[in-house]
Amino acid sequence: MGLTAEAQNSAVPDALVTTHHQVIVGGKSLKYTATAGRLPIANSVADEPHGYMFFVAYTLDRAPGEPIRPLTFVWNGGPGSPATQVELMGFGPRRFKMADTYPASAPLSVATGVEDNQETWLDFTDLVFVDPIGTGYSRPAKPEYTAEFFNTVGDAESVAEFIRVYRQRFDAFNGPLFLAGESYGTTRAQWVAEALERRRTKVSGVALISGGVVLGQTPPAAMWAALMVPRFTATAYYHKKLPPDLQSGTLDQALEAANHWSRTDYASALEHRDDLAKEQRDAIITQLIRFTGVKPNLIDAKSLTISGTEFTDRLLEDQGLDLGRYDSRMTARRDVMKMPWTPTIDPSLTPVLDLMQGTSPSMIRYLRSELKYKTDQSYLGPFGGAYPAPTAPNGDWMSTNWARGGNQPTGVPAYEGAPGGGRRGGTGDGGTPSIPLIPPLRKAMELNPSMDVVVMTGMYDSIGCERTEYSVSLIDPPFRDRVKAACYVGGHMMYSDKVARQHVKKDMAELVREGSGP
Repeated sequence: MGLTAEAQNSAVPDALVTTHHQVIVGGKSLKYTATAGRLPIANSVADEPHGYMFFVAYTLDRAPGEPIRPLTFVWNGGPGSPATQVELMGFGPRRFKMADTYPASAPLSVATGVEDNQETWLDFTDLVFVDPIGTGYSRPAKPEYTAEFFNTVGDAESVAEFIRVYRQRFDAFNGPLFLAGESYGTTRAQWVAEALERRRTKVSGVALISGGVVLGQTPPAAMWAALMVPRFTATAYYHKKLPPDLQSGTLDQALEAANHWSRTDYASALEHRDDLAKEQRDAIITQLIRFTGVKPNLIDAKSLTISGTEFTDRLLEDQGLDLGRYDSRMTARRDVMKMPWTPTIDPSLTPVLDLMQGTSPSMIRYLRSELKYKTDQSYLGPFGGAYPAPTAPNGDWMSTNWARGGNQPTGVPAYEGAPGGGRRGGTGDGGTPSIPLIPPLRKAMELNPSMDVVVMTGMYDSIGCERTEYSVSLIDPPFRDRVKAACYVGGHMMYSDKVARQHVKKDMAELVREGSGP
């Protein structure tokens, strides 16, 4: 249904509002229609809604006879994060006015406005930004339905059902279909791709932003741990903590040296560390200090490693600063020995925390004034904060509500080994990725031999570009040629940097172009 802003009533669970707009991108006028609202997620047996999923769709206006456009569904991660960042900082037709580089960006203020987004994807694909149940304005229909959505499989299946309903409601069957997810959203995208292909809905391509790709590859533990170092090197170079011979050259030169040492001497030493003589261990520690800029006391002499959290907490401890875990270029003043880390005080989230949490007046005004979607509901973010008060201090939505490893279907091969969720889709600092027995994306790519994938990683994110590239290189040959790894100068939200956003757009346009061919 469609309603004018005057007729809209927040008591109507699936009211949709349509508005018309125009932006100038690269000197070209793009006229588009925006639709905001909620669609029902119904139980097909009882034929009753179990949830209502909020979305904002942007479709380019087409004259009669013009070609059908590709359609891309985009979401964030968490689990628990709504789509506001990927929409209003990344790829929608309008974005918040921010500095060209993320570290230079001030926190969004009441007065922060929006502007035409020169890096929007709208010029090559229509876009639907999706808030999974429990995020944004999306809700279970009844409290007792909550658990069926707050797990890996239920979450993915409900998003796949949303895509079915959207395509049916708006007769959007003919255009090539693409999926894009950030962070935990990459896990969601891989499961949604499998769910859609299983339902005979072709997915032409999948973009995995700041998360891993799981296709059955298992990186050796020693190499996986060794490839943490290049990310440390990039961060230390940014903060001018490397020795003069590395700091005086270019970043690329420092990374090349770090990458070579990590893949050869360091990986070999980690694989045989119990057999190393003292002088060999000392040599490894010396080089580890050289490529990371840390003090010797931060290196575990037994394991010959540095934990990612120790690195971010203490690289700049002489200045009383710790680094962002989602973007290690960012810093904040914190006594790491007295104040424990939480996402809400992470410096890499400070500029956008209100946007993530749905407490940004600028974001609410955009929805209410520009898109005319008016509701008194709270817009739910990943870290709680809405009524009623959390039952635990600093209640984290992702920790308190999500069924990690629980409430998963059993006896269905596609779901065997289903992960329980998490910010990183099953990866950690020193271990190897958690891999389902039958990776859903592999099943989807088997069902659809033309599906391609691009994996996008920020250089200053905790995942690390080198790890992503190495992981992709281990994929079995029948699939490896269909997966591209891309690295950008940025953090977890690499699209927060203008140059990275331009490169992301180019890579996504290539995925869509190739997936839309005959």
